[in-house]
Formats: sequence, structure tokens, C-alpha cells
Amino acid sequence: MINKATFCVDLTTVELKELLSIKDWSGKQWDKPPSENISDIKDKIRTQLESVQTSCAYCGLKLKGTSRGQIEHIAPKAYYRYPQFTFTLLNLVLACGYCNGFDKKGTSDTIAVVEKLYKKCEFNIVHPYFHDPDDHYEWTDNTIEVLIQVKNGSAKGLKSIDLFELDTPKMNELRAQQIRFEEVKSRFKLSQKDESLLKSILK
Repeated sequence: MINKATFCVDLTTVELKELLSIKDWSGKQWDKPPSENISDIKDKIRTQLESVQTSCAYCGLKLKGTSRGQIEHIAPKAYYRYPQFTFTLLNLVLACGYCNGFDKKGTSDTIAVVEKLYKKCEFNIVHPYFHDPDDHYEWTDNTIEVLIQVKNGSAKGLKSIDLFELDTPKMNELRAQQIRFEEVKSRFKLSQKDESLLKSILK
């Protein structure tokens, strides 16, 4: 249900140098880019992420069902968290508005051990690029719900389930709806009208 994210962001040397030219990282450069070039880089990153990531990196539900996927900073960019990783490409992934919202992840600390080099940081959640979700989660499909459990006592799995509320009845039902819809879709070639009707019924 939750797949390991495919890293796809590829910037030119000139674009990478543009990012490296930012010295005073505060996290605000993301929301208010200091130049048009940085804005263009942000747009390019979104386009590349959307080209391969169709599901939320945290809950696995399809993006664009209710809202556009958001570019999520896995290590929060807030000034009191990890602004130095604001434009670290491995720190950027697409997530749904629910998982990325303030009532769930928000600016929660996702790093257990901070290192200067991002790749060497120890994360306390299942990192979308670094960890295989199958090593941390198990699933039980009873048709009406798809339940999530921690696998092999994984601390990262437990933290992720708790932080993103992956085990709520609503989340369990939404996963089942998505799977049932894909099963029906694979059996029958549906028109766009029929597909919309089926989605309405499942909701």
C-alpha cells in the first residue's frame, strides 16, 4: 500500500550552484524565493516529482483525489528545525495535504541523529527514499478495511503510524476503497463517466 518513493529530481550544475549560493538558510527561501531563478528551480522540482510520484509518500493514497500533492520537506524546513536542508533534493517528496498538514506532520522533528551531511542523518520515521516500507509495515486486508501494523517491532514504523495517523478507521477504509476500485478497473474497461460513478459509489 505504501511504496518506496522513486528519486527523480535532476538539476543542472548551474541550478545546483544557484542553490549553493544561498548562505543564510532560514527555511523562508522556500516560500519566498530570493530570485526568479530559485522560483524556476522550485517549479522544475515539482514537475519532476509529479512525473513519477502519483501517491502520497506517507499514507500511500493517490494524490490529486481531493487536492494537489504538496512538496513536502521530510526534515522540516522551519528555522528551529532543519532550514539547512530546505533545498536538499533528497529531502523533497510529494505528500497529501492531510499527512503534510499542521495537525499531523507539520514541523514535527523527524530526525533522531542530525549530521552535517543529509544522507548520514538518522531518521525516526520511515524515510520515503531511504527505507523500504515493506520492512516496517504489515497489512491485513479484510475487504472493508486494510489495516496497517508495525512489522518486526520497527520503531520507525511505529513513529510513522502514530505521526501520520495511518491506523485510523477512516484511513483503513480509504485504503480498501482504493484497492477495490483498482481491482474493478483492471477487470473492466470503464468509460470516464463510469469511472466517476464508481468513485462516487465507493465514497
